[in-house]
Amino acid sequence: MEAQGLNLFIVDDNRSMVLALKQYLSNKFEGKLNISTFYDGESCLENIDEQTDVVILDYFLSGKNGNEILRAIKELNPRTEVIMLSSNESIETAVESFRLGAKNFVVKNANAWRKLSILVETLVITPFRYVWEFGVTKFVAIFLATFATMGAVVSIILKLTS
Repeated sequence: MEAQGLNLFIVDDNRSMVLALKQYLSNKFEGKLNISTFYDGESCLENIDEQTDVVILDYFLSGKNGNEILRAIKELNPRTEVIMLSSNESIETAVESFRLGAKNFVVKNANAWRKLSILVETLVITPFRYVWEFGVTKFVAIFLATFATMGAVVSIILKLTS
């Protein structure tokens, strides 16, 4: 049985950055990602569907800004995880992104790509290991990962209170 890959979108108007980030993530995750690239928010929105797992979204785009695109993504598919990527270091912008449903906000700097790969790994890829290794659906894998995490938290709380 062939495992399905994670569907990840990269949205940024800087073409060289998009291509380099796509290559970096492709190499890092060795074919486990189906990466689509977009150079504006509107073309990304035209392609969002139930199969879109993750969007790495630049804040500064021509036309609508990243938070406007984030809001539209969440309306189209609330389960899509969005990681904001921006050179904007404004706390207000980051807070607004989180309020609209962003999973994280990464400032473009020397460590940004490493942070993105860690986020993709911890927030999204880890539950999909069940899909790749055991052939279960991604929703069952996410349920199992959530159930296991909650069990661990309850166990820790019970040990601390006894």
